[in-house]
Amino acid sequence: MTIEELLNTQPEVINLLRNAKRKNKLVHGYLFEGDSGTGTLEAAKYLAMMLLCKEDIPCLKCNTCERIIYNSHLNVVLIEPIGDIIRKEQIENLMHDFSYTAAEAGPQIYIIKDCEKMNQSAANSLLKFLEEPAPDHYAILTTTNKARLLPTIISRLQHIHFKPIGTTYIMNELIKEDVDNDLAYITSHITNDIVEARKYATEGKLAKIINLALRIATARFRRKDPYVEYYLNKNILFDENIKTWHFIFLDTLILINKELLLKASIDSANHFKNNLDNIRSDQIDKKTILNKLDIINEYEERLNFNVNIDLLYASLFTQI
Repeated sequence: MTIEELLNTQPEVINLLRNAKRKNKLVHGYLFEGDSGTGTLEAAKYLAMMLLCKEDIPCLKCNTCERIIYNSHLNVVLIEPIGDIIRKEQIENLMHDFSYTAAEAGPQIYIIKDCEKMNQSAANSLLKFLEEPAPDHYAILTTTNKARLLPTIISRLQHIHFKPIGTTYIMNELIKEDVDNDLAYITSHITNDIVEARKYATEGKLAKIINLALRIATARFRRKDPYVEYYLNKNILFDENIKTWHFIFLDTLILINKELLLKASIDSANHFKNNLDNIRSDQIDKKTILNKLDIINEYEERLNFNVNIDLLYASLFTQI
């Protein structure tokens, strides 16, 4: 996510921070909590700009702002997990660096990304650092899981929650970038991370999965067997041993069947028109579609367990 996208998607957070600065009420410790892709790290950098940029509102263009964006400002230290863990040594090195006079004029800011990944020793070391902050030191922690943090750390920080990015925003942004409408629609429903959405929309595999899901969802209307459609094309799902793609495939099946319900109700679907316009509304039985949705949801739950996925699909497609 870019800073510009942050300003568009998290206006409440930005206004809160700007008002706090305007009233001289910025605190020395923040906890930014939100799902992946909601802009917590970008907001941490934006707050650092607020503290260091000479403009009242960060200009995003000056040397100071640009160096913060690209992690090269000497007064802003970014700590990230190494091998999925933040270790005690990283926090101790931070404390050591901040014990000296700032390399450049202005406050010193440290950002700890995914702070829930601190091990116990790192968390205890940080707690000591948070207890007595220097006047010109600011801590900004980001997390996707506040529950994994020590309550004593949380109590020393101002907690700001970031809302998930809306599906409409992601879909519209992808369409602006010339992504096919149906592909943008599916992508916006499988992730609320705009960066991840762009990756899904451009790498090609998702488009193949959507096409397979459409063939299976419309098989009965074309007098085809859903299982045969799956069997002839299952290499699309199994060319990578990543369970995430199976969840995406079943989510896509659910979204297509919901469009079939819409088609049955108002004789028009909002998406997949090239595939669904050939199906008459009187061919669609709502009870049958609702039953299919229940079955797909049930099988999606089974994916959470250690199951033979090929057998799971064989069972699923004989039922729908």
